[in-house]
Amino acid sequence: MRFFIRTISIYVTMDSPNGPEIRNTQMEHLSFDTVFSLLSHRRRRVVLELLLTHDRALTLRDLRNGIVEKEHGAEIVAVNNDQVKQTLVSLHHIHIPVLAEAGLVIYDQDRMIVEPTEKIGLLEPLLSYSSNK
Repeated sequence: MRFFIRTISIYVTMDSPNGPEIRNTQMEHLSFDTVFSLLSHRRRRVVLELLLTHDRALTLRDLRNGIVEKEHGAEIVAVNNDQVKQTLVSLHHIHIPVLAEAGLVIYDQDRMIVEPTEKIGLLEPLLSYSSNK
């Protein structure tokens, strides 16, 4: 199987001793299990989509606002403050650390800034496909 998005080629390899992996032409890779785990939560998918769309580092508040607006279909000022806070807490304590551990982002907790790494491009074809469905 092979996906082409922009100039990035993504390959599914079956020859890894750890099972199938997703690789790009620079030979960066993520195991299938890791990919499925990373993409299993909608908030992580939205974070990745936002980072890919903006193609730059974003603050945790920017990511929170994007998620809240997408989840509630309304501007952040129209959403209950407790729900907004809960979203920020879940990003800070759960979702961003998971993405950082996988090497997809660099998270500066002191400044609350999330920066995408080159590895984020591995998931772009899958995110493009899932957001079109």
